[in-house]
Amino acid sequence: MSPAMRSPYVFLRLPHRVAPGSWHMALDRALLEWVSRGPSRLVFRTYSWVRPTLSLGRREPYPDEWDERALAREGIDVVRRPTGGNAVLHVEEITFALAASIPGPWNLTPRGFANAAAESLSRALSGCGVPGTRVEEKRSAARGPGTALCFARSAPGEVLAGGFKVAGIASRFGREGAVCHASVPLTGRSRSIARFRSAARGESEALERNARSLGELLGPGPEDGALTGSAPGELEAAIAESLAAEIGQRFGARQVDAGFDSVGIEP
Repeated sequence: MSPAMRSPYVFLRLPHRVAPGSWHMALDRALLEWVSRGPSRLVFRTYSWVRPTLSLGRREPYPDEWDERALAREGIDVVRRPTGGNAVLHVEEITFALAASIPGPWNLTPRGFANAAAESLSRALSGCGVPGTRVEEKRSAARGPGTALCFARSAPGEVLAGGFKVAGIASRFGREGAVCHASVPLTGRSRSIARFRSAARGESEALERNARSLGELLGPGPEDGALTGSAPGELEAAIAESLAAEIGQRFGARQVDAGFDSVGIEP
């Protein structure tokens, strides 16, 4: 029996939801508030976006340097994340959120929590055939071509595979809780984000140098060309299950499936 199965601690796993970006961001904000009200709360969920959505870090300027007309013409929603980081185009991906009481029984600092989330994702991807590693050393944060888009550069605590960035991770820390959410592209469509910038600064090239999706790294299936020979939905499910198992191991907590009402949220 694994330590997580014997643990007195649990992590709540909420249902997967496909919803608008504004709903998802409000829910992730609510999860931070919920975990901050208890000494040992841990909650995890995966989700998808009802339509392509541009999410911006909570302090990122907008609409400066963005082509609002092009975004509207393509039917792309724009939302503000409760976390930091830079812009992400959410399309054909799996997204997850993890929130925890800090320090909690796992005795983690906020940064330690963010690293634990990234390590869980890295190991989950490895279990799905894409060996991942967490970025350890700080890279240059100087603004320049490509640095205004999340997947155009790699920051400490994010996840690489094959030398490419495969997940964008952003966190928000409160006094007694933390939330981390991550974008894990399944196809290369998220890199089309550079088309919606009002000024070209080499960002398309930076994205191509720095980022790849899981589908691109896994390659086509032997017969039908689908991701690993299966539908993207199946790949999403495999990643979600692997990630839940890794979170249980890393936090020493057993999974309990729960509804949104368990965290005080109406579905």
